[in-house]
Amino acid sequence: MQRILGVDFREKTLNASIIDSRFRVAKPVKSDEVILPADKDERDAFILETFKRWKREFSPNRVVVGLAMNNFSHQIIEMPVMRASDLRKAISFELEKYLPLPVDEYFVDFATLLSRKDRLKVLVLSIKKDIVNNIFKYAKEAGLDIYSVRCSTIGSLCGFLDISGEKNIKGLFVNVTDSLYEIAGLENSMPVFFKGFSKNIDLSHELEKLLPLYPGQVYINGNAEMLRTEKINIRKYQFSISNILAVSGIKKMCLNLNFLPKEYSMKGRDYYPYMLGGLAGMAVVIFLLTGIIAYYKDLSALRSIEAKISSIKNRASGVLEAQKKLDLLKSDRKALLNFRNRSNIAIKVMSDLTNIFPKEAWLINLSVDEKGKVEMEGFTKKTSDLVIAIENSGAFKNVSFTSPIISKDGEERFAIRMEVEGLEKE
Repeated sequence: MQRILGVDFREKTLNASIIDSRFRVAKPVKSDEVILPADKDERDAFILETFKRWKREFSPNRVVVGLAMNNFSHQIIEMPVMRASDLRKAISFELEKYLPLPVDEYFVDFATLLSRKDRLKVLVLSIKKDIVNNIFKYAKEAGLDIYSVRCSTIGSLCGFLDISGEKNIKGLFVNVTDSLYEIAGLENSMPVFFKGFSKNIDLSHELEKLLPLYPGQVYINGNAEMLRTEKINIRKYQFSISNILAVSGIKKMCLNLNFLPKEYSMKGRDYYPYMLGGLAGMAVVIFLLTGIIAYYKDLSALRSIEAKISSIKNRASGVLEAQKKLDLLKSDRKALLNFRNRSNIAIKVMSDLTNIFPKEAWLINLSVDEKGKVEMEGFTKKTSDLVIAIENSGAFKNVSFTSPIISKDGEERFAIRMEVEGLEKE
């Protein structure tokens, strides 16, 4: 059984929920709320003592921390359709024109909201590393292991989407905190707009201005008793964000953004996905072993037939019957060669590429079809050297690029298409 602590940092309060998890089922244990001092030094000492108290009272295995949206810089940008690894690199370039400091000063994560043909709409959140590192400083001194750092507003939105049970939600979602109204505009149950308002403003007036832009119903989580309007269709909810954060320690959110520093990513690991990955890996290994065994069985049969052909040639000496046997064995040999080449072409390609590739080059994607057409993607320091090595190997032909070479940090990303040489030959 695991005990998970969800902590929601707000401007004036610190909210916490403890859950027990057994077989990925969450059971609420206790909630706590403390009011933070206004003075910064007193506030730091108070947070540290609160963390230490929770460590003594609850002994959590994992801690999930949520920070308010006003700590984050957020953008909704459009990008071309590409692989997730390439998208992350492209976003790091794109953010340079939005952030006041270098991108390296932030922790960044993103989620794809909508996909239309060749374009993606992506929600990107970034938070200064100093803010997150301060949280880890409190946790380290208190002896707590932080499993993930999230945006509380996103957590509240995901909790609402899970609880509502509705599909393709349109309208406005309002998360009410101790000092802010955090508003998200929704299209097809995904946020396409975010803004925070002080609780001193007239919420009814702001909602009436935003609803024509994001038409639909208004959903509110939290205490909004001062909201009085007959013009707006409102549905109210009341759920604990700290509890949603704690549950995210065992279940993924619909927008699973995480701002955990890499050096802490090994802590609190969930081994369930790794177990599934291990089983999948074993299946791949068994598949490859089966192919290798079949390959060597075919090779053994081929060698046996070739030995018989040689023996018949020595004895037949023009005898018609022996010639017929020889022709038959040649036909069998040709069929076995074609079968071996086609059924084990992936192994042949992998073997050839292993001999060709420079040490500094590596693949991220490789596909081979039964006709010998090969497509691969990867990284190397100099793509031209790799292409020359492939062409000089004699193992492949018709080498061409499927997309432009992308250079970054001294490496070049390539995407190459080619064909296996001599596939039909004996």
